[in-house]
Amino acid sequence: MLLNVIAAFVALAPAPPTADAGNLTAVGKDGKTVIECPLERTSVNAYIAGFGARVTVVQTFSNTSTTPIEAVYTFPLPADAAVDRMRMEVGKRIIEGVIKRREEARRIYDAARAQGQTAALLNQERPNIFTQNVANIMPGDKVRVEISYSEILPYDHGQLEFQFPMVVGPHYLGNARDPNAISPSIIHKGTRTGTNIDLTVNLQAGAQIQSMESVLHQVNMQKTSPTTAIVKLTKRDEIPNRDFVLRYRLATDQVQSAFLTHVDPDKGGFFSLVFLPPVVPVATQIAPRELIFVMDQSGSQSGFPIEKSKEVTLKLIHAMRPGDTFNVLAFSNDVRALWRTPRPNTPENVAEAEKYIKPMVADGGTELRKAVVAALDIPEDPQRLRLVLFNTDGFVGDEKMILDSIQKHRRTSRVFTFGIGNSVNHFLIDAMSAEGRGASCTVTLNEKADGVVQQFLERTQTPVLTNIEARMEGVSVSDILPAHFPDVFAGRPVVVYGRYAGSGPGRVALTGKLGGEPWTQTMQVDFPARADAPALMGLWARRHVDDLVTANWLGQIAGDERMAKTDEIVDTALEFGIMTEYTSFVAVEPRVVNIGGRSRTVRVPVEMADGVSYEMGRDEKRLGSISSGVMAPAQLSQLQGVLVGGKGNSGSSGGFGGGGNFGGGGGVSGRPSRPSSTTGGLPIILPSSPSDKVERAEPLTPAEIAQRNYTHKVARNLRLAKGPVAVEIFLDNVSPETLKALTDLGLKADVVDKKLRLVLGTCEAAILSKLCQIEAVKRIEPLE
Repeated sequence: MLLNVIAAFVALAPAPPTADAGNLTAVGKDGKTVIECPLERTSVNAYIAGFGARVTVVQTFSNTSTTPIEAVYTFPLPADAAVDRMRMEVGKRIIEGVIKRREEARRIYDAARAQGQTAALLNQERPNIFTQNVANIMPGDKVRVEISYSEILPYDHGQLEFQFPMVVGPHYLGNARDPNAISPSIIHKGTRTGTNIDLTVNLQAGAQIQSMESVLHQVNMQKTSPTTAIVKLTKRDEIPNRDFVLRYRLATDQVQSAFLTHVDPDKGGFFSLVFLPPVVPVATQIAPRELIFVMDQSGSQSGFPIEKSKEVTLKLIHAMRPGDTFNVLAFSNDVRALWRTPRPNTPENVAEAEKYIKPMVADGGTELRKAVVAALDIPEDPQRLRLVLFNTDGFVGDEKMILDSIQKHRRTSRVFTFGIGNSVNHFLIDAMSAEGRGASCTVTLNEKADGVVQQFLERTQTPVLTNIEARMEGVSVSDILPAHFPDVFAGRPVVVYGRYAGSGPGRVALTGKLGGEPWTQTMQVDFPARADAPALMGLWARRHVDDLVTANWLGQIAGDERMAKTDEIVDTALEFGIMTEYTSFVAVEPRVVNIGGRSRTVRVPVEMADGVSYEMGRDEKRLGSISSGVMAPAQLSQLQGVLVGGKGNSGSSGGFGGGGNFGGGGGVSGRPSRPSSTTGGLPIILPSSPSDKVERAEPLTPAEIAQRNYTHKVARNLRLAKGPVAVEIFLDNVSPETLKALTDLGLKADVVDKKLRLVLGTCEAAILSKLCQIEAVKRIEPLE
């Protein structure tokens, strides 16, 4: 049974697989040598037993140049994973990483780098975004960094899912507090990094496997028994540009519960309960609903994603109940509403919504927080349950602000999030629905929308288990997590973590309300004096940290209490050896291998997330720098006038006028002059009449064009620099004419990489405003 195998995953320790060479070129220390990309390969080994998974990620870095380098790599991991181990392998030497306060780990790493020691530093930038630094990789050397984590797999209506993210998508950085930490350089269109990935999943299901599906990758599936299987990526040179998603079903109805324990001689006992409530019949009396559909129209949704978002939204609209009311909001830089207030579900209103949605195109930045506040602050209908449905990839940098806004504005609304894309921001997608007491799911670009629509209907047509509480009897139990249980929809489990003292038989009593009626369920369990599942300590610690963070996303609690919570997060992370935003892993080779410690930093570029438009993904990041307030107000106004200018055609009935908004057949390239409604201090652009028209923006002056190029193409910190600067210039082409134009303006080109269409060199900061006027120049970034 599943109960007997769930503990097995903690004892599995895979050996690091062999890495293959990559082929991306980058710059060497002398400024002239062309070298291979320092990241050769990522190897992933996952061992799954029941609901639990232990995953080991091995990153192999190499240096084929003649000079020492430092590699910096930004990459994703699952947001709810407990990262509890990092080790570095140099040659045949293995150095175990240690967990430290983040600032202390940085000091240790910087000192080792300066002294010429090989060192590795692992930082958490977001719950699902990490940065790996590896210092003093010597010529000809390979350095392997092994990261390990454990997690509990999501279960929904008999299906378990293992998901491994492979790339950090192009986030909108306009509201990010730390844009450089979450925005790795993206490889040029038509080229690839040369970094490959291999992945192996060893599955011990604990019951007969009925079916398995790899959603986005070609795999070799080998069933080694009715209950076990090995799954591998078919291609050894797979491009890491989309999530790996493995879904499987078990041919049993025994997946009811699992009770896992671990006893540490110093820390005491730990337990986890995964409990699946019974499915109850559909309620006969269903309260009327108000549905607010919120669609992401930002640049990263351009192409396939926006079409998938339209498909999902339209099918959800057609699946509404006869007594429902609804409205549609869309957002990029602004939030735009179909109607001033929700309207009844009638054939006429549905037809009007179709005309509004079908012409949508994507452009602009992802001002998701504005959309959250706008949707949740619409005056409530006391006779209806409000459901707010967000379609987005979640590629933003201000996650905490968004989640804080949901906490403050949700009132009685339930928030459902549909992650649209093949590499979405799962941390934000899942956290939005958790804060909004709803549910989330991901819609990959090659899936039909029918499945997620049916899933939504099932979740909203069956009673929800609310007001959940857990009580343990028989032994002394403490620190039960989560402190406040989320509501549970039919087909999804309740997951409980806790600590215990003593041993012996016990009883778990779960209580709550199911469809508004009292509900209780008990389970007889045994709290042993000895049990070996060490990963459970890290999982408990991770949930404890998550509880502390989510209770106060923006740290707005009073000073002493805020410091106490931060200290508790740090103390928990240090005691249990897990990654948080305040703690980091660091490993240092004792030997000095680079006398003098001088090296060149090479940032590892990443693939563009699969399905995201190169042009729109990069434009959205640039627009983020505009929206961050760097420009003077007059300059910003001029730029916005350019970015939102449209053709001025009239829109369809009830839609928006003008080529840019929805009705007349545009995206967000037009900004109508019409009344706006203010909700929570944030404006929603509302339609005033079907005949609204949009004035065409005036042509730009040469000075305005020059300013636009400067703001779009030159990195923010370079715009503030003075004197000589080292730069990376990304080009559309590396023709002799382009190179001559660059050098004639004063650029000293040290390296020209035709394959990457990249020039590295030095110049005076004063000429950056001229360099960016060259048409072939795509962007200019600092070279570290």
